Amino acid sequence: MNKKQKLTRLVLCALFAALIVVMTFTPYLGYITVGVIEITTLHIVVIFGACVLGAKYGAVLGAVWGATCIMRAFQLGIIPFQNPLVSLLPRLIVGLVAGLIFLGLSKTKLKKPISLGVSALAGTLTNTVLVLSSLNIFGGFSVLFGEDAKTLDVIIGTLISTNGLIELVASIILVPTLYMATEKYFKNKI
Repeated sequence: MNKKQKLTRLVLCALFAALIVVMTFTPYLGYITVGVIEITTLHIVVIFGACVLGAKYGAVLGAVWGATCIMRAFQLGIIPFQNPLVSLLPRLIVGLVAGLIFLGLSKTKLKKPISLGVSALAGTLTNTVLVLSSLNIFGGFSVLFGEDAKTLDVIIGTLISTNGLIELVASIILVPTLYMATEKYFKNKI
């Protein structure tokens, strides 16, 4: 990889990072709130960026997402998400996992849209499982729900079945679509 390609990757990473920041702080863009349910679309940017730029940049984009999540948590007073082990680390791993899986599947005979869909699936599930597990481990559910945290199984089931399913379907559709639409551009530049 020559210097121009490295610079192009760095600039693209910065653009994806800027998009994450803008989406985080623009209402109903990065986080869509419907009642008590909050659906994120930011994982799509991280997974797409990881597939385009690779696992290393995917981890950087995930870290940007996690950092903006922490800032947003302080802004809105959402105490459990102020913990970097709940907000930052799982999001960093999302970009890393998506990038590594796409790289591995790219070396197989699978068609590219299927490899992208599997990467999107893995990245989204990584986010859902790690964030919910972190909330459970670090007591976030009791802070968020108080006495109602005793119904943890119902809460987790609801979160996974609503948020997780919507986020999963969106990423499986959008990541391959975006990648295939921009593949020629990115292939020529990086």
